[in-house]
Amino acid sequence: MNIRKLKIFYATATSLNMTKVAKELYISQPSVSQAIHEFEEEIGARLFDRIGKRIYLTNEGEVCLNYVRRILNLYEEATEKVNEITNQEKGKIKIGASTTIGTYILPDILKEFVEVHKGIEISLIIENTTNIEKLILENKVDFAFVEGRIISEEINKIPVWKDEIVFITSAKHPLGDKGIITPKELKKEKLIMREFGSGTREIVESFFLEKNIDYRIFMELGNTEAIKKSVEANLGVGCISKRCLEDKVEKGELKTLRMDCGNINRELILIIHKDKFMNNNMKEFIKFINK
Repeated sequence: MNIRKLKIFYATATSLNMTKVAKELYISQPSVSQAIHEFEEEIGARLFDRIGKRIYLTNEGEVCLNYVRRILNLYEEATEKVNEITNQEKGKIKIGASTTIGTYILPDILKEFVEVHKGIEISLIIENTTNIEKLILENKVDFAFVEGRIISEEINKIPVWKDEIVFITSAKHPLGDKGIITPKELKKEKLIMREFGSGTREIVESFFLEKNIDYRIFMELGNTEAIKKSVEANLGVGCISKRCLEDKVEKGELKTLRMDCGNINRELILIIHKDKFMNNNMKEFIKFINK
């Protein structure tokens, strides 16, 4: 078994298209088939079903894929670490963040950190929680901060901040000055929420399910600023993190509401792959945010 076969298997298992894999890896399709065949013999199991002109992962293939991804991630880390030492490169940290954290919490922290640690370069990727989890599994970021539920058991989850989700209305909305909203009132409103895969949306919908609250989603938007603008235009009632609202509430442009049956609280968490090697720069950043 070698890294080349692992890469061919991984590419084939994730795309389920040998022709595409051959083009991406600049090898012939028979070479892809041969590498897969040899890998199956070494593993001692059939990893793909060939049905008609298509291929499908077997159960053994699904299990193998999870381990191969982790092996390739570790191999990539080892290569990067050796090159960093050999070339005496300056440190770099790749951070992922879900939308609320990446937009409203991390910028000030990053600014302070790079002022103290001038030799460390930071790159930040902002996506919804589902996509950030995928980036962690694919080793595209070193660690990340999210507000949603993480499914993979390969990822460690560490609470770092507290947060509250509130409902928002325009200053002109009849409910604006009440401060609270009942389930009966909410059911009548046009709800403006984040897109599917957002941590904020998942937390809110879990709260609705727990409290047996009926609701109707009028609009799904991909970022918090779009929700605030839509609510300001009096298109409906929004639902976002309280951390995103200070300026708008102070100016009287938006009003906040809480459910009369309880607040929607959540933890913002740091996520790291269990196999991730944490160098001193990464440890220093995590120590810094804990201050």
